[in-house]
Amino acid sequence: MIFTHLFFQALDDWQKGWKEDQQRKDKLAEILEEECAKLPRIYKEVPEECFRKRFLHKGEFVDILLNDEKHEGITSWTTDLNWAERFKGLWREDVITAAIFRCTPNDEEVILNISCLWNSPDFQKELSQFQRVEPDHCKAILNFKNLQSEVILKTVLRGSEIIALTGFSSPFEDLCERANISEDRRDELFAQFIEEGRYPEGVSYIKDENAQRAIKNTIRKFLEKVLAMTEN
Repeated sequence: MIFTHLFFQALDDWQKGWKEDQQRKDKLAEILEEECAKLPRIYKEVPEECFRKRFLHKGEFVDILLNDEKHEGITSWTTDLNWAERFKGLWREDVITAAIFRCTPNDEEVILNISCLWNSPDFQKELSQFQRVEPDHCKAILNFKNLQSEVILKTVLRGSEIIALTGFSSPFEDLCERANISEDRRDELFAQFIEEGRYPEGVSYIKDENAQRAIKNTIRKFLEKVLAMTEN
């Protein structure tokens, strides 16, 4: 047999999740990595781009943006950009922004390609056999199947690999930019919108060059602030 009962149980536990318990996540990742290391290389090949949605907190910006490298151990990615965009929505109250990262992993970074599993008759046959023996330890596997195009990687998050950002912002500012309205006129115009009850706010979503431009502006402003502090 290619797939052991320990492998099926490790994968099922991983896909059940860990409810943001980092210690539990690390333990599940350790067991899964150990079991996946025994599989043939065909189940650990990802010859395409991978994407990861990640909600970012203020304290993570130095590693991700300035150092361009934040180690997270083993994490789930997807080869489906649309899925990454939809995953857990665009916004959460307790974060600064949500970012979508894109990478093309090398062989050493791939722990498991779940799409390859579901394309394998051997996997499906042995999963059915395992289900008959341990039905409670394969519910998550059977629930998710390959709906998420999930791949499991051991890689890092890099600000230079961010392709999209979300944030709570004012469409009013976007409209002013597009209409070439100077900043000294915006306060007056803003007041008019408020009086008329027509000022909208909402979640913005920027991609590709615009996302990288926002990152560069953030880094520039941060460095300017640090420089000002050292000069004082």
